[in-house]
Amino acid sequence: MFINYFGMDDLDKPVSNGRKCLIMIYFAFTSLSTVGFGDYTPRADEERIVIAVMLLTGVAIFSYIMGSFISIIKKWQELYEDFDQADDLLKFFSLLERFNGDIPIPVELR
Repeated sequence: MFINYFGMDDLDKPVSNGRKCLIMIYFAFTSLSTVGFGDYTPRADEERIVIAVMLLTGVAIFSYIMGSFISIIKKWQELYEDFDQADDLLKFFSLLERFNGDIPIPVELR
């Protein structure tokens, strides 16, 4: 198993619980980020199953978060779409005034 293979259960050289936790977190992050340096790898079939489930769960959570983020951006763009169109209209009227010899366009026409 992972703990046995990497000597984290060795009674001659005890490893603190904090170090074990740090190694497990490091392993989880390198696996979930798909970096997988290979310095810590699952050794038993049970560990491989747990890691496969962890990776699938991580991908699902990441996909959900990104979908929510894209939804927020889309709603924000829809909210400020009117302001963008008003800005384009102002640019259009400014261009018309410039072609009209810098004579202001009457407000009624706008």
